[in-house]
Amino acid sequence: MATILEALTLALDLHLAGRFGEAQELYTRILDVEPEQPDALHYLGVLAGQIDRGEFGLTLIGKALALRPEAADIHANRANLLRGLDRLDEAEGSYRRALALRPDFAEAWTDRAFARHGRSDPAAIDATATMLERALQIEPALDPAREKLVDLLHARGRLRLESGQVTPALADLIRAAALDQQDADIAFLLGNALFAAGLRADSVIAFRNALALVPDFLSAALNLGIALAATNHAAAALAPLRHAVRIDPAHPAPRDTLALALRSLGRIEEADALARPAPAPQPVKPDPKPAPFRRPRRRS
Repeated sequence: MATILEALTLALDLHLAGRFGEAQELYTRILDVEPEQPDALHYLGVLAGQIDRGEFGLTLIGKALALRPEAADIHANRANLLRGLDRLDEAEGSYRRALALRPDFAEAWTDRAFARHGRSDPAAIDATATMLERALQIEPALDPAREKLVDLLHARGRLRLESGQVTPALADLIRAAALDQQDADIAFLLGNALFAAGLRADSVIAFRNALALVPDFLSAALNLGIALAATNHAAAALAPLRHAVRIDPAHPAPRDTLALALRSLGRIEEADALARPAPAPQPVKPDPKPAPFRRPRRRS
């Protein structure tokens, strides 16, 4: 016959594997044998919340807390259940209790941040960012905290930049870019913020990063050319500006900016040629023998 510990271990494995029905049955059997088994009460309470029985889950977790009032993880899971029931003030109290018991509880900092972000008061974003930073200080590889913080800083940085708050936007976007070096839009916005702050040489690096990540990023190519011209590198600006024209030949901004760069270099005939409308594309006759279909390759 399996011991309580062995049965509990198996139930938790089933639970984590998403086999909720089997896990629930096993937790219940454990509690039939030992009604005050705190781990079974706790985990069955968590499971109840996952199957939309949050109130019942709170009852079970309340019993577990009565047996283990100093268990930070039980307080944190109680907070998560309350959050799922939209009882945010009560959830905040439980998160605070969990973190008072265990200040280095990175997951609780992250969950508390998610709950805080669910509020609509103006201080919510700042508080959320602070909590997520705290979680990442404790556990730098905690993906949910990192991903949420990147999204938050990205969105806040964009809004700040659009409203003319250049210095706060720059702080947000520098941090977001450090956390996610593969996001072309963050790199692009960082370039805009750096340029607006007068750090034009640094903006060149950011725009190049954005264009390296997404080679057909029209605005990144255009702004890279503008930034190079603004740093007295008009000749170097020609390549990204020509690239921008190739990306969208009908867009006037790349053509006009390229013409200005050519004029600054004394290449008037080339600039005048850009001012003339591009020839209309000729209709393409259908190929009587079309090439076989090929699946598009995924970019690495």
